[in-house]
Amino acid sequence: MSTDTDGKDTRTDTESAMEPDPEADSEPDSGEETETTSTSGTPDPDPDDTPADVSDSEQTSDSSTSSESNDEESTDSDTEATAPPEQFRAAIQGGELKTVLKTLSAIVDETRIHINENGLRMRAVDPANVAMDDIELEAAAFESYDASPGLLGVNLDRFSKVVKMANKTDLVQLWFDTSTFKLVVYIDGLEFTMACLDPQTIRSEPTLPELDLPAGVTISREALNRGIKAADMVSDHIGIEMVEDEGRLSIDAEGDTDNVRLDLQDDDLQSVTLADARSVFSLDYLKDLVRTMPRGVDVSLRFGSDFPLIMDYEIADGDGHVTRMLAPRIQTD
Repeated sequence: MSTDTDGKDTRTDTESAMEPDPEADSEPDSGEETETTSTSGTPDPDPDDTPADVSDSEQTSDSSTSSESNDEESTDSDTEATAPPEQFRAAIQGGELKTVLKTLSAIVDETRIHINENGLRMRAVDPANVAMDDIELEAAAFESYDASPGLLGVNLDRFSKVVKMANKTDLVQLWFDTSTFKLVVYIDGLEFTMACLDPQTIRSEPTLPELDLPAGVTISREALNRGIKAADMVSDHIGIEMVEDEGRLSIDAEGDTDNVRLDLQDDDLQSVTLADARSVFSLDYLKDLVRTMPRGVDVSLRFGSDFPLIMDYEIADGDGHVTRMLAPRIQTD
């Protein structure tokens, strides 16, 4: 995972764990995927679903973000199926599927979907190695689910366009056609057939690093978003700080002329683990991550001083789980 400094580039164990094995990747196959639908005029994507371009040439690694658990280079998918599933047929409410696709679309344009009898898993890291998402959707999150182990690659932009045709409570039926290597999406009389991507052309998933982060708290998505809006008035960076002696969690930002700080009150905080900790993050990245969280969700934050921020929350009425990680910006004298 990359971090921002004003010094020279260094590499950490954390970044190595998040960065996929380059030998596992190949150049994406361009121009071969096609989308066939039984209807025309699918809507253009909502601008809110388009990931922001937040690349920063100053982002480098931070030697303080080392993790003892990242010695191995392999990814979790090494022991999982690498071929398409022999069977995949499922049905899910449109609102739940939109949440998953919107989450991933905040940082990547395409993803691998790991399928097994118990549900789906998707993990992706953005091209700059600054943000990572890990999403699990259990079979119980679906209205019906029948699958064998397998791996599919999908273009998130095209998939999202199709699913946007569904209302929140519409049933979206999915099945994989093994004869054509296409994903079929059926929504209230509309049937789309969408070419899948070769998973080997998609950037491989990183290992999820295990970090010993001292500070922890659970807050509402709305409280976190309020701090982001305040920070956005003065800076393009945002600080998250916990002061153990004061029992305080603050979100702040420092601009060229103005500063802002939001102190979250006791009523805003749940499951607090007090520790002295402070990290600064890219505001553009954090805005995109929080914007794609469902409204009303409670978010567990874990962080340390100049360590990544880990955000956990549930989706699909507890039958799905999202872990999001954001690298810090390291400010040096």
